[in-house]
Amino acid sequence: MASTRAMMDSNASPFYGKVMLAPMVRVCSAGFRALCTRHGADLVFTEEVVAAKLATCQREVVSYPTVDTPMAEYVSYDAFQNAYKRTVVLATPVRSPPSSVETVARTSAERTPRVILQLGVADPARGAAAIAACSDDVDGVDINMGCPKKFSVRNGFGAALMKKPAVGGAIVRAVYDAANNEAAVAARGGRRLLVSIKTRLKETAEETVAMLRAVLTAAQHTPAHFVVHAVTLHARTPDQRSEQPPLYERAAAVVRSCKADPCFAGVCFVLNGSVLSREDGVAKCAHYGFDASMIARAALEDARCFHHSTSSAACARVTRSPQAAEDYAMAIMKELYLYSVRYRTVFNNFKYHLTRAFPIVPALKPLMAVVQSDLRSYADCYDFFDVTAEEKMLVEKCAQHLELLAERPPASRKREASAEAATTAVDAEPANKAPRLEGESC
Repeated sequence: MASTRAMMDSNASPFYGKVMLAPMVRVCSAGFRALCTRHGADLVFTEEVVAAKLATCQREVVSYPTVDTPMAEYVSYDAFQNAYKRTVVLATPVRSPPSSVETVARTSAERTPRVILQLGVADPARGAAAIAACSDDVDGVDINMGCPKKFSVRNGFGAALMKKPAVGGAIVRAVYDAANNEAAVAARGGRRLLVSIKTRLKETAEETVAMLRAVLTAAQHTPAHFVVHAVTLHARTPDQRSEQPPLYERAAAVVRSCKADPCFAGVCFVLNGSVLSREDGVAKCAHYGFDASMIARAALEDARCFHHSTSSAACARVTRSPQAAEDYAMAIMKELYLYSVRYRTVFNNFKYHLTRAFPIVPALKPLMAVVQSDLRSYADCYDFFDVTAEEKMLVEKCAQHLELLAERPPASRKREASAEAATTAVDAEPANKAPRLEGESC
């Protein structure tokens, strides 16, 4: 009976049945999220954003020349060469008009991405401050409880929280309260934010279930009061790399146990780990008992993997001639190029995406040397992607330059002081000054 109740409630979750873009560091920019949405992604996650940094950012609404929706940029002003450098920590379309995220149906014209902000956070107060700063512009917030990278673990978030599930649950609860308190919801026109966690497997299914139960207990999630809308389970342990086979059977055992436990009522279980396409995700969910799926590396090489009609990445490899496969793959990367330009993706992050994708796409691997040695700016890509005269005009129209200011705007100084005052009792988390080089899902 408990199992049936839990399954019925998970069916009602806005995550249920969805195929999503996974959070990937230096990859999940606004442009890539928009591209994946265009090709059918139901929900798109940001890369992990450090809560301590986001909480001090200033929100600035900016119009991009070739994007219809105004963009909300969360900006920091950092000391740089006797001036202040304007750095965009998070960019996402402004949400307008207000509408309930609980409503699943959207018309085909409404292709604005449904964005889930992933936070890297080790303390409840930091998480609450971060989501309070940007809740108007996102559909939900996800707590990173699985990333094994040194940056995350060293600073107390990601996989570090797998060893401190009570802390993870307290963070979830603080974020939920900050995002969905009565005043915040009313200010958003009644729209509530989704709250989720993303984690990995422990050494046994039983240990994993116990960890998840401890998180939900600390978050005060009950059958009468849902706090956690979804748990994404990357079907690998923190020690495993993405090249190693996922532990699907262990993940399936975790989900079976959770769905039989009333503690997990209302929770949608999302499968992550070597999901290759929408078709593959649906099949694996049916086989292993998950409710939804999340795509990481397959999307990095081919955003069309979200299509409802085809598993395009596999099709490109198997059914096409070598030249046709190269043409197909280059068309995908050119589309990424144009979206990156339009949405002002930092060029180094765009190039990083290419360096992650080209080695794993057989048709593109021979071109990797050119990517590494010859592409130093968006303009350098003209010949590489056979950019037309019209497309060159788009690149020039959208060109971004390093923005330096003599002093920080007053609003930025006020915002930083306010955020610091809100968390004076908390040891500071680092401001994510050093970029991480791993662009894979946590």
